[in-house]
Amino acid sequence: MIISLKNLFIGIILSSLITGQDFKDIDIKLTNLEFDKAQAPLEQLHNKYPQNTDVLLRLSITHHYLSESAMKKNLDKDNALRAFEYALKAFNIEPDNPDILKWYVITLGKTVEEDTIRNQIEHSKNIKNIALKVINLLPDDEFCYSIMGQWHYKLADLGRASRRIASILFSEPPKGSFEEAQYFFEKSLERNSDYIGTYYWLGKTHLKLNNEQKAIELFKLGVTLDRPYKREERAYQGMKSYLENL
Repeated sequence: MIISLKNLFIGIILSSLITGQDFKDIDIKLTNLEFDKAQAPLEQLHNKYPQNTDVLLRLSITHHYLSESAMKKNLDKDNALRAFEYALKAFNIEPDNPDILKWYVITLGKTVEEDTIRNQIEHSKNIKNIALKVINLLPDDEFCYSIMGQWHYKLADLGRASRRIASILFSEPPKGSFEEAQYFFEKSLERNSDYIGTYYWLGKTHLKLNNEQKAIELFKLGVTLDRPYKREERAYQGMKSYLENL
């Protein structure tokens, strides 16, 4: 899913239950986005404390970003699955922890984003319910607003064949709207105006709503922002291509 790096670990670091020097060094690496260096010491801690959710959460985040930065597809997929497995294990221990819920829904979304339409639709209600719960628990966090924006956009953008699949699978198939997508993306942007992905998705939403001038304004702002991983680079290229073809 689209993820901002702004204030990524502040809440997690402050809530940590392990106060030893090893954990302090790991959190410095995570804050510096040195995920490859954090992996081994985190796995050592996990061997010692296999049920500790602070460790599991950091492992989930670490593998998520190792997936985002992987150049090989198999490494991308393997790390995405491991990120979800750690988040799921933490969720089974602390199902009401908002940070765990957030990363559970982020990593679940990533594991299914290139899956079949059937599997994406099957998971969509779970993703929606958890994302809305996180928004209620963490109203100032931009992550799940963005997730809900994408949820509405992608469902509203389903083609006829996919809609038929949804109607077969569910008596009440999930429905999205571009207006709702706009609302959630704007809420995410209010909380963090520095993430390129939000400009990309909000701009695409305005195109669907026939607000081309607003989309152009968003794209022009978006292409000036940092793009640290593949996902952000794709957003940049999408906006850049649209602007060049005006």
